[in-house]
Amino acid sequence: MRIRDSILLGVTAGMLAGFPARFTNNTAYRLGLTDRKYGQMAASLFLPTEKQKVHPRETQVVGFLADYINCGLMGVAVASVLARTGRDNAILKGIGVASLAWMALYGLTTRLGVAPASRKPLSSILSFGDHVLFGALCGLLAGGIGHRSLFPRGPRFSKVRQPAGMTATPSYPPLN
Repeated sequence: MRIRDSILLGVTAGMLAGFPARFTNNTAYRLGLTDRKYGQMAASLFLPTEKQKVHPRETQVVGFLADYINCGLMGVAVASVLARTGRDNAILKGIGVASLAWMALYGLTTRLGVAPASRKPLSSILSFGDHVLFGALCGLLAGGIGHRSLFPRGPRFSKVRQPAGMTATPSYPPLN
């Protein structure tokens, strides 16, 4: 059974692709390679740092919800790109969308002071790798579980068919 609704397709692909990407982030965090978990970053959008320390369980729940809602939204963006352009090169298209999200979420939120900046030099590179993994999986999943009716067939800007009897280029009588 294939998914026929592009929004549901994107949410499903995004949520599924989020698990391995979050696993790699959590592993890097446990190994001390990064000091940022995506759930913590997502929670910082809603809860100030001092409240996060006082209410760690609630912070984890808010962070988990916000992070996976974000995964679903990025999945919708990937599914929308595929629905408009076709599922050829779905992995690369997914990586492109996820890379833009990485720039916005990881770069802008820290630059604007919404989320605290990382103190570990490897954090940005590892985060980009997580987003590439997410985008590749999301594109692959969306292209694989989406119904073929969602995706255009053939080139996006193909020639318009002419009615029978008409030629593609009109002929004009010679000028006298």
